[in-house]
Amino acid sequence: MLIPGMDRQPFLMNIFTSGKRFDDSGKMESSAPDNKIRYILINFVFILGSFILAAFVVQNLLKGSIFDAAACAVMILVAVSGFILARLGIDLFVPALFSMISYELLCFLLIWNGDAQGAGFLFIFIFPLLTIFLLGMKLGIYLASSQLVITTAQVFIPGASRFVYPFDVSIRMVTVYLLVLSITVVFERTRQTKDRLNGKLTAELRLFNENLQKMVEEKTGNLIKLYDTFGRYLPDKVIRQLLDSPTGPSLWGEKRYITIMTTDIRGFTVLAEKHLGESVVQLLNHYFSIMVEIINDFNGTIIEFLGDSILCIFGAPLDDDRHADKAAACALKMQAAMKEVNAWDRGHDLPEIEMGIAINTGETIVGNIGSDRVMKYNVIGSSVNLSSRIESYTTGGQVMLSEFTYHALRSPVNVVQKSLVTPKGVSKPIYIMQIDAIGEPFNIALDADTVPLKKLGRPVKVFCFRIRNKKIEARGFEALLTHFSRKEGKLSFDAAESFTVFEELKLRIFARDLLGKIIRIDGEGNQVTIRFTADPGELSL
Repeated sequence: MLIPGMDRQPFLMNIFTSGKRFDDSGKMESSAPDNKIRYILINFVFILGSFILAAFVVQNLLKGSIFDAAACAVMILVAVSGFILARLGIDLFVPALFSMISYELLCFLLIWNGDAQGAGFLFIFIFPLLTIFLLGMKLGIYLASSQLVITTAQVFIPGASRFVYPFDVSIRMVTVYLLVLSITVVFERTRQTKDRLNGKLTAELRLFNENLQKMVEEKTGNLIKLYDTFGRYLPDKVIRQLLDSPTGPSLWGEKRYITIMTTDIRGFTVLAEKHLGESVVQLLNHYFSIMVEIINDFNGTIIEFLGDSILCIFGAPLDDDRHADKAAACALKMQAAMKEVNAWDRGHDLPEIEMGIAINTGETIVGNIGSDRVMKYNVIGSSVNLSSRIESYTTGGQVMLSEFTYHALRSPVNVVQKSLVTPKGVSKPIYIMQIDAIGEPFNIALDADTVPLKKLGRPVKVFCFRIRNKKIEARGFEALLTHFSRKEGKLSFDAAESFTVFEELKLRIFARDLLGKIIRIDGEGNQVTIRFTADPGELSL
């Protein structure tokens, strides 16, 4: 009885293939096509042979031939055992051997009874093909040859069979068997040769596919590494250009002529000390999110965030012959965006901030720098150090260029102030220029953000300390604060004191400490204008 829902054809095919699973289309879930055919033939022999042998048992019992009936019963037992073993899923060799033994016994019994004509000849002539095909060349030839020996002995040796075969019949029988065996061997050898060639070709194709897959995985891995390296530093359009480049840029250390930009939030250390860590992180995250978008718009490459500072470059990894112009335009756009940053800060009860930006142009080493375990895209060299030194001269809202960047510009810029300085690590003085606008094709200009100095009715005495190399000198001196605003102040000193532009001072006013930078020297050198690097807040002056 069929299982409900199962079609007849898959059900019968499952019977013939020792329970191997078939889908509804009749396709077998097995491996090689030869194995499918072998399973079907083996089980066909088991089933058909068992029915034939059962008929022989009945026939011999009716004739009173107990020996023949018993022999046929033994053959049925062998065939059924092989069928059961085949369905247990063991190796194909075992059930095939059982099938061939049962087959050989049947051939022996047929010849013994003199039934070589008719059914006997059919079994004898098919036997070599089945043994070699089902058991393989070596074992199949052994079994088929044993059948030839048994057949030859039965037909030529008197008394080996109940029936005496004429000599010519015996010769024809053995000759035909030899012919069938020879043809079968040639056929099987040809098939095996074809299988070997197909197997070799399949192995070569498999090896080719494996190598191709490894190559694809390697290339994909390189692309992933490339994206991981630059994904957080470069805009998507630059990454696509890198990936589409036929030769690709060099990602290892190489000397390049580029422009470096360094930014810093003025007075951030004091700000961080006065506010909770969560507020500082919130402020920085919003500030960085806006600045990163602007840098990406000008194809800048962010190297790293150093606390509240940003280090980025223009002109690498992709070449750009206008890297100096884009850096200057980007810096001005970033300063203009500080209004938006501070508006957001005020709306979230966070302090307002100011940023200084320095730009320098020169040869540097850029590329993947590090170890096998930790590596990053980085930039090193004296030009990078000089950019950092120039940044120390800036105050809030300023964009300062080195003379090297100024000479590399193609677009016109408006210079607000030009100063001769000797940064640390530089052998001779260089000019730095503060700019507030750039022309075609960018056309970016900063709005004037001046807060007029208010002259105090009575000068206020303050105590000043010089700051050198980020250290506050112990010796202080008195000065008079004559003018004051939220961003700047004007001081009058004794003539014995001398100052330089960009010198940093700490002022103590009414037990409060303020930090500032000298931006202008007036009169005979005893009057200076100082720009506060942090909001002084409300002072009762």
